[in-house]
Amino acid sequence: LLFALFSNPSASVAVQSNIKAEAGRKPVTVTSDTMEASTVGNRVVFRGNVAAVEDFTICSDELNILYDGNRDVSEIEASGNVRIFQDQKKSTAGKAVYNRKERLIVLTGEPQVTQCSDVIKGDKITVYIDQDNAIVEGEKGGRVRAVIMPDKKCSGAAKTREKGISEEALCKGSR
Repeated sequence: LLFALFSNPSASVAVQSNIKAEAGRKPVTVTSDTMEASTVGNRVVFRGNVAAVEDFTICSDELNILYDGNRDVSEIEASGNVRIFQDQKKSTAGKAVYNRKERLIVLTGEPQVTQCSDVIKGDKITVYIDQDNAIVEGEKGGRVRAVIMPDKKCSGAAKTREKGISEEALCKGSR
């Protein structure tokens, strides 16, 4: 995939490509060691070896699912050793917050997004799922870093699916 880079004085970098994600809601399937539900707090907490699958796979130590007044999933918060896999992209961070209505993920805690052999890093990365865009920000004078390789080496999810390996199995891979 080709990336277009834009920078501005606030140390932001936007990365964009021409892929559109499929529309529509999918169920969220979560596996973990433990689950704790609070109907009063409209929250379910999953702990230990968490794997959540929707349009992408989120792996983490802990995952909170928050519900709105209609009992629909509104937000997913992942923390501790967060890894996200979607197509040719892999993201890592200390924390990720997925706003399901806006279809965006905010990564913090040394976030990094890798697509094929290209890598972006910053203090905060916002990934817009349906537009296949990301905004990378440096905070408090921090800088962003992008390494764009001339030769794209894409393997990842496409080959994983060809081999019949589930996306959940990615969570058991390298951290």
